[in-house]
Amino acid sequence: MNARLYDILNNKSKNIDEIIKNNYSGSYLNNTKWYKLIDELTKNFEEIYINYKLVYDDIVEGYLFDSVDSEPYFLEPIKYKEIEWIEFKNEYSYLLNRDNKKAGKTIYKQDTRLIKSVIDKIGEFRVDIFSDKIRLYAYI
Repeated sequence: MNARLYDILNNKSKNIDEIIKNNYSGSYLNNTKWYKLIDELTKNFEEIYINYKLVYDDIVEGYLFDSVDSEPYFLEPIKYKEIEWIEFKNEYSYLLNRDNKKAGKTIYKQDTRLIKSVIDKIGEFRVDIFSDKIRLYAYI
């Protein structure tokens, strides 16, 4: 386990409810809605790449989803309630071959208009649309 995940598990995630209460005025997602969102997106797209930001961290991470994790986990050990926002970018850099990391990375494209249409069918979300991405908020 790397030092960042250790810190999340043993320090930051223990105070998550307090961090949310002290730093955000509105919550837009719950576990059920998160699960449904990721499930529908991975059903409609073979893979979906997102960037995400945690409520207690300034680091933006990227992840390629091909299936939904088991509730309450967004991505174990990170729980849904720890996510401040996720982004769907028009283009992203990712491994050319997941089985051979030495092969390098390449640029992939994803249709954010189609992603947005799937999101809209699921329910109402707090979303900002930019020229190169869509950002979906869990907290404001």
